[in-house]
Parts: sequence; structure tokens; C-alpha cells
Amino acid sequence: MTSVTRLGIEDWSKAALQVIASEGVEQVTVEGLGRRLGVTKGSFYWHFANREALVTAALDLWEQRATMDVIEEVGAIVDPVARLRALFTASVGDVVDGPLDAALVATFDDGIVGTVVRRVTGRRLQFLERVFADLDFTPPEARTRARVAYSTYVGHFHVTRMLEGGERDGSLDVYISNLVDVLTNGRSESARAGAS
Repeated sequence: MTSVTRLGIEDWSKAALQVIASEGVEQVTVEGLGRRLGVTKGSFYWHFANREALVTAALDLWEQRATMDVIEEVGAIVDPVARLRALFTASVGDVVDGPLDAALVATFDDGIVGTVVRRVTGRRLQFLERVFADLDFTPPEARTRARVAYSTYVGHFHVTRMLEGGERDGSLDVYISNLVDVLTNGRSESARAGAS
């Protein structure tokens, strides 16, 4: 007897996110995802009214998983340098959501994608600004460092994609340590405590 697994909204959404990450949002089609998932279009229409509803559901899943969940997890870390390091470890080290983030940011002019990407970018920048403010940077400095940090994150995946198969200098840990040192001017929680 053959067992049939029913696909849910999350299954379709995850498949759509995989296509967005590797091929772009314009390549998300009902037929293509159906082939990828091994199901008919009827399964799709059980859950979604149209392609736009699928892309919206996929973006909602991405926002929750790659922004809200990450902010909640690393936001609990008291030391702002450790918080920043954990954030970069979770994000730069994420070979699934990182390339997806870069792909979505690159297509923010898409009507459906743009609204969510702008909202996500705003939330991420606010979180980063709080981290830098906790390191005693002034509000303008914190805002600038947040933008530099986020731009570096998104750009990292574009550069990595261009260098795919090429040589890489050092490990991810060394890369993240150097990045955090540059962004924080080498500040640490213990150094801040000693200065006060």
C-alpha cells in the first residue's frame, strides 16, 4: 500500500523560498513547484487562491524564521558584543536563509516582495541599532554601524555566490571575529566595564 503525504502551506512555502534563493522570485510558478514537490496543481489550489497568495505565505514564513525568531534568540544575550557575534554567526553562517535574504533584497522592487523586504529590513536595522547603542555608540553612530553591518551581511552572500568554488581566506569564525572587531572598534563588555 502506498502512503500519500499531504502537503501543507509550509511545504509549499518552503519550496517557493528554495526557488527564490536559487533562481529568483519570478521563477516561482505553480507548475514548477508542483513538479518539484511531486504533486498536481490541485494540491496547490487546496491551500492558495493564486501564486500571489503563495509568495505572500512564503515571505511570511521567511520573515518569522529568519528575522523574528533570530531576533528573539540572540536578543536574550546580555553582552552586546556576544549578541552581535551570535547574530553574525547565525546569519552569515546560514547557507539557507542567507542567500535567500540576498536574493530577496535584490528583488525588493517586486510589488509583493518589496513590502515585506522593507519591513524586515527596518526590523533588522532597529535591532542592530539597539546592539550598537548598548555598546555606547551615539544614536547617529549606532544607526550608521547598523547600516554598515546589514549591508555587509547582504553583500557577503552576493560575493560568496560570485566566488563559488574559489579560494576562501580563513574560517567563518575568523571572518566573523574580524567583522565584529571592526564594527565595534574592538569594544567588549569587559573593556566597557573597566572604563566606567
